[in-house]
Amino acid sequence: MPRMGAPIFFLALALMTSLAQPAFAAEQPYRIDYHGRLATDVYVNGQGPFQFVIDTASSRSLIFERARQKLNLTQARPGRMRIYGINDLADVMPVQPRELRVAGEIIPDLMMGVLPNTDSSDPDGILGVDVLSRYFLVLDRGAMQIKFLPPDQANARPYAGWSEVELLSRPLKKFPIQFWYLKTRFNGWGINSLFDLGATLTMLNWGAAERLGVRKSRFSSYGPPPTMLQDVLGKRAPALRASGLDVHLPGKSWFKQSAIIADAPVFSHFDLEEKPAAIVGLDLLRNNSLAVDFAGQKLFLGPTIVDGS
Repeated sequence: MPRMGAPIFFLALALMTSLAQPAFAAEQPYRIDYHGRLATDVYVNGQGPFQFVIDTASSRSLIFERARQKLNLTQARPGRMRIYGINDLADVMPVQPRELRVAGEIIPDLMMGVLPNTDSSDPDGILGVDVLSRYFLVLDRGAMQIKFLPPDQANARPYAGWSEVELLSRPLKKFPIQFWYLKTRFNGWGINSLFDLGATLTMLNWGAAERLGVRKSRFSSYGPPPTMLQDVLGKRAPALRASGLDVHLPGKSWFKQSAIIADAPVFSHFDLEEKPAAIVGLDLLRNNSLAVDFAGQKLFLGPTIVDGS
């Protein structure tokens, strides 16, 4: 009888250990937070959850300095790493957590950049296109659930009844980084548009605005944007908010929409400054279910959900 003590104690200890670990499901909730962005929980090196926002126009996944300190992450290699997105490009310190866990997926040894915290309302990190493009990404707006599915054509079948939009992949001129674009129509005009789930607003450059009949010369006296917006909109005049725009993607239309018109630095960062271009942001897409097939280069637009409906 005494010999039974060790196995029983070992089993009990194993059960206690397993109960102490967080459970990771194949899907998990996401929320609309951080001034209208999409956020979800991420565990880093077994700690968390940390709050990460979803950004299809950030070249790298990122962690903010406050979270880096909490995780005690140190510089992973000499020098800095260049990142695109977050309204700008920047050279940042690289770190390499042992693993990230999100929606049932384990992402080992991901090289990430560190961003400084600007205020207490910052998220803990950003899931960029380096992670998102590995998967068939589903954002179920009705259930407020996010899924990371394998990049298999079979995963597109449940969404065959949704509106299908071609995703155009294009690398930057100077760096081997790819981003995705949509053929979007603004007031009937086709405008090449960056697919940006990290942007809360839709934006047009002045080349696109001129095509729509909005003449830059009429607003030359407006002066530069307010100082607090110049990091986003640039320091050159003019910048303005336009309304009454009709926006169309195949199978989906939005009427009487607003957009920012500005020759913002982001357009030059994405090699879009020399032609009419736009950024399609979450003010259009936030309330739709989305299925993003990066491998198959398709975006499926599902039902529109109105809060309270």
